Amino acid sequence: MSRLNQFAREAAAALLRMAKTTKNPTVAAGLVQRAADLKDRTGELPAIDVEAMAEEPPKPLTKN
Repeated sequence: MSRLNQFAREAAAALLRMAKTTKNPTVAAGLVQRAADLKDRTGELPAIDVEAMAEEPPKPLTKN
C-alpha cells in the first residue's frame, strides 16, 4: 500500500471516529462526506475496522 493510501486511510478513519462522537448531525454528515471524498480520490481502500481503531488511544500530535 502506498504511503498516500495509508495516510488517506488513517485520515478517513479519524474523520469517521470524529463523526461518531459528535452530537450534531450536520457536522457528522459533513465528516462522513469528507471521509467518502478521501476514498474517492485515492481509489478503493482496503476495509478497516473503525470500531477497533476507536478503542486505540489517540496518537499525540507532537513529540514529547
